[in-house]
Amino acid sequence: MDVSVTLTCLFSVFMFFFVATFFLLILNCLGLYFYRQWWGPLGSFFFSTTMLTSVIISLIFVFFHQLTNGTVWFIDFGRIFFLFDLFDVNLVFCVDSLSVVTSALVLCLTLCAQYFGVEYMYREAFILRLVYLLNFFATSVVFLFFVYDFFLVLIVWELIGLFSLLLVNFYSLRLYTIKAAFKTFIFSRFSDFFIFIVFFFFVLVWQSSDLGLLFTQIPFFLFYNIYIGPFGVNVLNFLGLLLALSGAIKAAQFLFHVWLPDAMEAPTPASALIHSSTLVIMGIYLIIRFNVIYEFSYLGNLMLAVLGSFTVAVGAISATFQNDIKKLHSVP
Repeated sequence: MDVSVTLTCLFSVFMFFFVATFFLLILNCLGLYFYRQWWGPLGSFFFSTTMLTSVIISLIFVFFHQLTNGTVWFIDFGRIFFLFDLFDVNLVFCVDSLSVVTSALVLCLTLCAQYFGVEYMYREAFILRLVYLLNFFATSVVFLFFVYDFFLVLIVWELIGLFSLLLVNFYSLRLYTIKAAFKTFIFSRFSDFFIFIVFFFFVLVWQSSDLGLLFTQIPFFLFYNIYIGPFGVNVLNFLGLLLALSGAIKAAQFLFHVWLPDAMEAPTPASALIHSSTLVIMGIYLIIRFNVIYEFSYLGNLMLAVLGSFTVAVGAISATFQNDIKKLHSVP
């Protein structure tokens, strides 16, 4: 009886800090957007810093709770959307060490970029827009790390692309900025297209977007093939290739890296957070989260190895001849 009461109390405290994490993130975004003109640059900075620090403290508690119990929590808040008889969408969160540590790291980087941005661009006319866009972007990234429903992953994936595009197009009166934003938009759509094909396949086969269900069913498709005319390819190899392409475009790997130097047209603090540390690892996180597919996908693993090797080699050579410091940070 005492053990059950103790576990109930621990779970209640854990749930409090977990819910507080997302509540504070949403409150931070709403406060910055609606009250930024009243607070000004410094007020917005201190408010956001307080909120993000509180979120990091909550994540630290959640992480220590995970270390103590050694468990992965799946928190399901029930169905939030359904499309006829095709699939249901549940608000499901996966709380594991990967999501907690990466979220805390991203928020720490956001605090550093925000401090640098306020210090570096304090006299700029649009400093307030920079502050709330950085926080919107960071909040979207944290949601991507925790959500465990494929449809919600797609929604948050699009939000991340939207806020990064707005930051690239920050100085929208410059012609070069508009061109850079357009190129970023085009490459993002290609990345979204490949991941959408994977989502469409999952919905057609399993009528569900729950990643927990999908991952348990993946091994049963080890010997199934997809035929396009006379050509056939294994289902898991096909899905692995599509996810690898989507992640490679987002991570600016070799052959898909041409958008990243132009994306450095964003303000320096935004480039430091997004294009040098955060956005380019979204594709890597996608592949880690879908690692079950890559346990059975030889072609997907081969593509990742080849692209990664060429990216390292070409990036090292390109960095040797690059004189622009901002673009040097964007070298793959």
